Amino acid sequence: MAQDSALPLLPVSPSYFGWRDQQIAAYHAGAGRPVLLIHSINAAASVFEMREPFQRLSQQFAVHAFDLLGYGNSSRPPWRYRAAIYIDLITAMLERIGEPTALIASSLGAAYAVMAAARRPQLVSRLALICPTGIGQLDRGPGIAAYTVYQLLRSPFGRLLYELLTTRASVRLFLASQAYADPANITPERLEGFYQTCRRPGAYYAPICFLSGLLNCDIAATFAALPHPTLVVWGSEAKTSPLQLASNFVRARVTTKIVTIDRASLLVQDEQPEAFVAQVGPFLAAP
Repeated sequence: MAQDSALPLLPVSPSYFGWRDQQIAAYHAGAGRPVLLIHSINAAASVFEMREPFQRLSQQFAVHAFDLLGYGNSSRPPWRYRAAIYIDLITAMLERIGEPTALIASSLGAAYAVMAAARRPQLVSRLALICPTGIGQLDRGPGIAAYTVYQLLRSPFGRLLYELLTTRASVRLFLASQAYADPANITPERLEGFYQTCRRPGAYYAPICFLSGLLNCDIAATFAALPHPTLVVWGSEAKTSPLQLASNFVRARVTTKIVTIDRASLLVQDEQPEAFVAQVGPFLAAP
């Protein structure tokens, strides 16, 4: 993808690196301890949802971010995506940074971050997980039903369904019902940012894998054995991943610290950025 055609997802232009014959869009700002931002998985996902922590934390840290394959400004090949692809890609990003890095990851992206941290523990310093999944939610491995749904969604019917689910009206409905606690926070600029990324050529290949369950990831055992300091941040009004799911992470690993942010849903870091950074900043700066 040419840089001049890149979506304006963050206040810096992306650079690109090759991975498995594809182009991955990466972003960097600031100096200091490295931090890597990992976005969630849905039809409108990209680094755009991480723009607030990217800007705010880059005043104190060396902040890195990237678009997962199939999203944002990265390549969108017509692959049958699986969780292992994203775990491998996060691992590759950690290896590119090359030193212990704090991970801030959202939703299903947080599950992949946990798995990558277990794979390269020496390259991870700590984790801040935003409404994570993988324990009690989106943790059932894909079976015959998932592959059946996937084949249906790869058909012309699936393409039509995707087109209907990614109109501006549909994106607004998704954001209002799942991503933001207060619909007033869905400004025209926010809506357009989310809408544009899910309408790029090839945009539907990765989301249909998510919808069919192919991207599920069970992290219970891995999370329980993780050695890194971990902070879990939850929006008090999250519906898709409700707050009560936080107890799963504490039961799996009693040293896990849970922080709840009021008046926020799934996109805590975007809806309440000041409160988010007030909690996560000191955690990242701790010895």
